[in-house]
Amino acid sequence: MNNDETKAVPQSTAQDKQDTVLLPDQQEPAAGTSAGAAGETDDALHAVNAQDEAAACRQQPAVPEGAGIQAGTKKRRGSFFKKLCVLLLMLILIVLLPAAGLLCYAALDRTNPARHIPDSSYAVVSVLSASDTLKKGLYLSTADALLSSPETAALQGNLRALRANPLLQAPWFQWLLDIPLYAAVYEHNAAVVIADLGIRSAATRLLPFVTALKPDLLTRVPNLSSETFDINGVQQPGFVFQLGKDQALYFCFRKNLLLAATSEALLSASFTGTDPKTEQVLTALFREQKDAVNVYASPAYFISGFAEKQNIAGNMLRTLSFPEPAALSARFDEKALALHSAVSWLSAREEVTAVLQRRSSLPAILSRLPEGVAYLTLLNLGDPQFLYQNTKPFFTPDITKLFTNAEKNCKLFFNKDLQQLMFEWMGSELGVFAHQAAQPPVFFIALKDEAKCRTLLEDLFDTAFLDRSVSAMVDNSRIPRIVFPSWVAALLRALSIDLPEPFYMIQDGYLYLSKSAEALGLCKKEMDAGKLLVKTEQWKKTAKDISAETSFLVYYSLDRSIPFFLEQNAMLKTALKNYGKGVLSLRFAADNRLYLDFYTQKTDTRRMEEIPAFPRTLSEQAGADTICVQTAAKTPYIFWTNGANVHSMNLLTGKESQLTLDGAAGIAAELNGLTAAAFKALWVVSARGSIYKVNETLEPFSGFPVLSAEKLIPKPAACTGGITVPLAAEPALLFADSNGEWKISDAMDAKLRTAPVVCGGQIAAVPRSFESRFYLFDEYGTLAEEATFGLDGIFAARPVLFTPPQERRSRKDGKTGANAPASAAFLNEEGRFSIRSLEPPHEELGSCELGTVCKADFVYSESAQAFFAVSQDGQLFKISSGGAVTDSLALKTGTAEDYCITLLDTTGDGIDEVLICGGGNAVYAYTAGLAPVEGFPAAGTGIPYLLDIDGDMLPELITYGIDSKLHAYKGSALR
Repeated sequence: MNNDETKAVPQSTAQDKQDTVLLPDQQEPAAGTSAGAAGETDDALHAVNAQDEAAACRQQPAVPEGAGIQAGTKKRRGSFFKKLCVLLLMLILIVLLPAAGLLCYAALDRTNPARHIPDSSYAVVSVLSASDTLKKGLYLSTADALLSSPETAALQGNLRALRANPLLQAPWFQWLLDIPLYAAVYEHNAAVVIADLGIRSAATRLLPFVTALKPDLLTRVPNLSSETFDINGVQQPGFVFQLGKDQALYFCFRKNLLLAATSEALLSASFTGTDPKTEQVLTALFREQKDAVNVYASPAYFISGFAEKQNIAGNMLRTLSFPEPAALSARFDEKALALHSAVSWLSAREEVTAVLQRRSSLPAILSRLPEGVAYLTLLNLGDPQFLYQNTKPFFTPDITKLFTNAEKNCKLFFNKDLQQLMFEWMGSELGVFAHQAAQPPVFFIALKDEAKCRTLLEDLFDTAFLDRSVSAMVDNSRIPRIVFPSWVAALLRALSIDLPEPFYMIQDGYLYLSKSAEALGLCKKEMDAGKLLVKTEQWKKTAKDISAETSFLVYYSLDRSIPFFLEQNAMLKTALKNYGKGVLSLRFAADNRLYLDFYTQKTDTRRMEEIPAFPRTLSEQAGADTICVQTAAKTPYIFWTNGANVHSMNLLTGKESQLTLDGAAGIAAELNGLTAAAFKALWVVSARGSIYKVNETLEPFSGFPVLSAEKLIPKPAACTGGITVPLAAEPALLFADSNGEWKISDAMDAKLRTAPVVCGGQIAAVPRSFESRFYLFDEYGTLAEEATFGLDGIFAARPVLFTPPQERRSRKDGKTGANAPASAAFLNEEGRFSIRSLEPPHEELGSCELGTVCKADFVYSESAQAFFAVSQDGQLFKISSGGAVTDSLALKTGTAEDYCITLLDTTGDGIDEVLICGGGNAVYAYTAGLAPVEGFPAAGTGIPYLLDIDGDMLPELITYGIDSKLHAYKGSALR
């Protein structure tokens, strides 16, 4: 073959040839063989080889030159990537297999949470998902209310800090807390909390190794420290978290559980485990849980207060025993709270069993009550004769004596016994309600026999001891009244006995009684028109989760009444005070079970109430108006002065700071914008000329204080990058900037005794004098000759700089700024109001006469496009931007020397409300139309503020009272 053919043959062919073993007939001839034979053999072999090579070439396709080298390279490259993938897979398996093993171990190595709830708890709370419950409960006003005491102030601060923490909204954090949670409550404010971490406990099992490698890891968490607990002679590692003064939580891990307790002893008891019987009961209860939060409590503990009382109910309750904990399920959010519970009971007394086993029925009165019902208490336990027979054995001696005397007197005066006077005609329903438009309550009794009731009343009126008056007429309906004859009334007065003389009416199977004919008339009118309570949206919302069958029902509205179960339980009253309306129902069943249903919700009533931890008492009384601001970190502060002292208080924590000056102090806040939520710095001046620029904790900025040695009127006003303050010895202003430099302004003709007015880079002043004059400075203290003009009258009220709507524009004056005001408004002490242009020749744009003395500062609302002024005799005026009186109102406060007007959008509708105080410790609010704002007045005086204090993204109204108390209000009136 030629060279090209040889190259085309694969290398393996040549190698195969080299490895070929010759057969015996193919071996070389032996020595001595003839040359001819040898030649013939060579020819034959050559022919055979030639045929083999030709066949091999026919079987293999032609391969391009160099293809063999490329194939080898690809093979080596593919082998490299394969080895790399195998290596990576091995590394992943090295990491994942131990992690998977740890997760499996964490999932299998478990302990039952019920086993670690110590005995003697009076309530156990079970939460299906900590993250879901935290998400709902963190912003509940109920939580603030429960933590409002001084003992829990630290917890309340932590709660408000949590609300502002964005970490709680992170999806991974919510997944991390998506675990069951259990808490047991004991006497003396002791508690145990158990978190079932599940497979998340894999991380906690590695914690000892991590802390060994990083000992300072836990020191980064504030108030958290490592601790070793002695539990049954075994040293168990754990942690202690300091909540505040004498308050701490003790933690340790137990397999899949995180155990926390309020004391070391309780933590040890939890770690050791509880009684097997208790564990079995709790485990069964936890497995049946369906709602987000369940409470398992001992009924005996919660009714102990009622059972201790020496009355009929207390005597009957003491005969009850409870074979198992009561299960209470809860659903809640900021708008509503629903509770449902079932209680099993036992009693050895037949009378108690007869009452409690009487199946609840549907009260007919519910379909008859008028729509204006504000509150209702209903008993549907059976007719009076049934109740009398079954409760008589539990009468106290006083009640027994009362019934005995009543029986004798009925026979004496009316010749009838109690059976005739009460039991023959009274049905099973009785109760009391009140109408929203009437203060006196209305009592009602179901009539078992209406004819006997009417006959009885007629018989009583025929006696010498009772009479009937039919003189009352309400809405064309005559309302009769039960009265005493004159001689009986005189005798009762002589004996100082006050017996009611109620109005009454009989309608649709019920007897209604009230001290007010108007109350009965209102009810009759609505009932006749078919305007009933059960048709109202309020009832439908409130009673939607409550069974209509009931033995005892309370429908309440906190603005009219406080039900007994809130009045007698301070904690419950505090927790539910923000929920305005509610329904409580008790149902009895024949299976020795009592069912409790409770639903309460917030109402649309516009009202305000103090937030928890308020009012706060300031350490020193404020000598002038307070200043409230919010820092860039959303922390609210209040500043005030008292003589030479300046104070600040963190409204979240109540922590105060103090700065003492060398003379009477005055303050002004420098803000980033127009709102109090953009605090930059506080400027402080003293009467001796000291100037400070400080932060919220009263720490001076670099370069301050500055000593000017000028006597000042300590009433500064913040301007662009500094302050301006009147001089005491000269008719001029002092200007100071953030660099600590200061200068004296151009002179005026009279001394200014009040803070100058700052607006849009301009500073205005009208000194009080007989020859009044208006002065307008730029931010450098320069007074342009054309920027001053004379005024008629004496002025106590400061001028207001503004731009009328029809002239609103941007001025491009480098000195006055791009948005400088175009006009100024003035109000002299004689009550003359006027508007003047700030541009020469300063023509008068409008004026009006209020006809009364005015000394208080007035205000301008851009949203309402109107001025609001108050006179010394208590008249509130609304004046248009053109200078005409459009409305007026006589204030309830009357004459006062200290009126103060502030504009705040309290309702959130974008239009300012007018807040007025003076003549007392009350702040009133009116709309721009001078209509009173519901929810006011609030306690306080001076300038009020709107700031978010509790972290719920809604503003609170901050006021300072004349009693040195700082108030913070919230409610639907501020939304």
